[in-house]
Amino acid sequence: MTSFVLVHGGAHGAWCWDRLSPHLLSDPRVDAVVAVDLTGHGARRAVKPLAAITVADYVDDVVREIEARDLREVVLVGHSLAGITIPRASARAGDRIRRLIYLSTSNPAVGQSIEDLMKHPLSPVSQGVDFQRMFCNDLDDEATAWLLAQLGPEPSGPMAEPVTPVVLPAELESTYILLERDEALPPALQLEQAHSAGVDEVVPFDAGHSAFVSRPRELADLLLRYA
Repeated sequence: MTSFVLVHGGAHGAWCWDRLSPHLLSDPRVDAVVAVDLTGHGARRAVKPLAAITVADYVDDVVREIEARDLREVVLVGHSLAGITIPRASARAGDRIRRLIYLSTSNPAVGQSIEDLMKHPLSPVSQGVDFQRMFCNDLDDEATAWLLAQLGPEPSGPMAEPVTPVVLPAELESTYILLERDEALPPALQLEQAHSAGVDEVVPFDAGHSAFVSRPRELADLLLRYA
């Protein structure tokens, strides 16, 4: 049976998957759904000073959850900033991971950082666009208020850290879900990220950056194609 491990993006926490997870769990092919709180976020906000957090902490968090729960047949899903985390977690977790799914992720080239990517001319961050527009452009007022109230600070270390090479198992399959209404990572920029990640396929999905809130059932149905 399939286990889904869900890794949030910057300024988010495991809470962001709350509306999606029940739809995954309702499928009889799914054994477990685990939403990870990365160091400095959600329930793990106070475990380490923000200034001391690194990408290695994020990778450790994901691998620890997978190994502690002895999860197998894992579909590892990462959103946004988690593009720098999930391939490195997969390299360490080995044959426990069956597929990587990049959900509108940032995947800087080796030697570059997320901060470098944010200076890209296609990045709304370089144009001063705020969180509400980037994260909530297809959310109603209730969902917008809920999401914005949950956001926390993002540690600077993982944002500034240059990406190092990672070698993934040759048989590991990967998918990039391209969010067609995304205003945090516009579709053209997502295509560049998918290419950088070296994915096997790009699958379009009609939603903004917070698809797990705006269209949780439909996104779950898409993810369940890989169960």
